[in-house]
Amino acid sequence: MRPMSQTVLREKGKKYVGLPEFARVSEQMLSEMNLEQERGTVTSVPDERTIRYYMSEGLIQTPGERHGTASVFNYLNLLQLLTVKKLQAEHLPIRKIRELVAGKSEQELELMLGVRSASGKKTEAKRYLETLLAPAPAQQLRQDAAAPAAPPPQATAPQPHSWHRVEIEPGLELHIRSDYAPPAAGAKTKTLLEKAIHRLRRLGR
Repeated sequence: MRPMSQTVLREKGKKYVGLPEFARVSEQMLSEMNLEQERGTVTSVPDERTIRYYMSEGLIQTPGERHGTASVFNYLNLLQLLTVKKLQAEHLPIRKIRELVAGKSEQELELMLGVRSASGKKTEAKRYLETLLAPAPAQQLRQDAAAPAAPPPQATAPQPHSWHRVEIEPGLELHIRSDYAPPAAGAKTKTLLEKAIHRLRRLGR
């Protein structure tokens, strides 16, 4: 089976004239992505009626381009639909999905789908997710107990850390401490992001 990243990124820059064509391409993409849909009330593959419902709910941006009387859907619309189906498969309600998908760029949606590497320039959203993975107090205590005894502290005044506060979206803030150093390894960063998204999903329940 073709990797999901190739399946999605091969559509980059393409346009789909009319809802029937957009629905057909979406069905093919979702079939190749093999998302497990366990909820009986949610269809795995959306038809034209379902896509219209998603647009009315603000889950998919209404196309502004037209070809004659037909709407012209683009790559961003496709990413929005795929992300909606992925989050539905993870049992998120429509209200939370709208909050996560609305206003996101192509790059941000690719990251949510897992088709874009998390390496490279950091976004504020990525930094926020990384801060959620700070060790819990109990875990930190175990790590401190296992560590060798530190030498006596020098008689110098401690250096205070500063914090930078950034609002990612309404209701979601990022706080970055000046001494924070995110991991450099790509594999570790991917694992970090998966854990962070899981934390966010639990907070929304």
